Amino acid sequence: MLIASLPRTFVVLGSNQGLPGWCVLVLREHREHLAELPREEQGAIFDEVARVAAAIRAVFPNSGAGGGPPRINYECLGNQVHHIHWHVIPRHASDPDPRNAVWGMPAETLKGTTSDNDKQTLIAQLRKALDTTK
Repeated sequence: MLIASLPRTFVVLGSNQGLPGWCVLVLREHREHLAELPREEQGAIFDEVARVAAAIRAVFPNSGAGGGPPRINYECLGNQVHHIHWHVIPRHASDPDPRNAVWGMPAETLKGTTSDNDKQTLIAQLRKALDTTK
C-alpha cells in the first residue's frame, strides 16, 4: 500500500496496523547493511525517516500519552528481509504494552482490525501530511 515515493525510499503503510499509522520505508537501491552506505547517504535516508515520523504525528496529533502526538519508535532491521528498510512505529496512548518493543506483542494485536477502507483513508492523510513536511 504505497504512500509515497521519496528520493531514496518508498514509503508503504505497514501490514501491521494494530498501532495505526505504522509505516515502512524501503530503500530504492538494494543494500543489505546501512553501514555499506556513505554517511551522507545514511543521513539523507534518515531525513526521510524523520519526515515520515513527522507526518504520522501530524495525522495523530492527540493520540499519544497525555493527549499529545504519539511517541515514535524507529527500527532498521534486516533479520528477515535482507534489504535496508525502516519501520516507523507510532506508540499511541491506547498501546497495550507501551514500555516494550512491539515485536513481543501477539501477532493478532500487531495486525489490528483496520479495514481496507480505513487504510486507504489513512494513506490519503499521510500523503497530505508528507506534502507539508518537505
